Amino acid sequence: MIKTIGTHIKVKDFAKSLAFYEGLGFEKIFEYGPDKEVKEDYSGATFACGTAKLEIADGHRAVKPEVFQETISSSKMSLMIEVGSIGEIIDRAHKMGVEPTTPVRHYYWGKLEVVFRDPDGVILVFTETYTPEVAAKLGASEEFGKPPLK
Repeated sequence: MIKTIGTHIKVKDFAKSLAFYEGLGFEKIFEYGPDKEVKEDYSGATFACGTAKLEIADGHRAVKPEVFQETISSSKMSLMIEVGSIGEIIDRAHKMGVEPTTPVRHYYWGKLEVVFRDPDGVILVFTETYTPEVAAKLGASEEFGKPPLK
């Protein structure tokens, strides 16, 4: 039985990625590295995401070093992150000088979504339950992607 899931992102620039994730409000619960209490040859941090975990690191014992220099250019995979307020995420991003990759959209399945890319190109899709008031406040497009009637 699966109890939870975690994601590990191999990052080029740990300090830049750490600032990005903390700036968006991710809660760091653990950090390790050459100058940390928990010693490691590389730097990393783990964030709590409900019962899931998100880890970023600029090294890993079982991964070739060149992997950490790659940038993700494909949208084949993305992280879906349910939040209490997309508006808060957008405000936090703006304070860091980061703009959404895709503006807020209202999808017919009852969600508002906004998309950002992290410093390595990882796609982060922040979702919130749709309400007309929040959609209007954020200027969300109406029912994006609604399938045609049969």
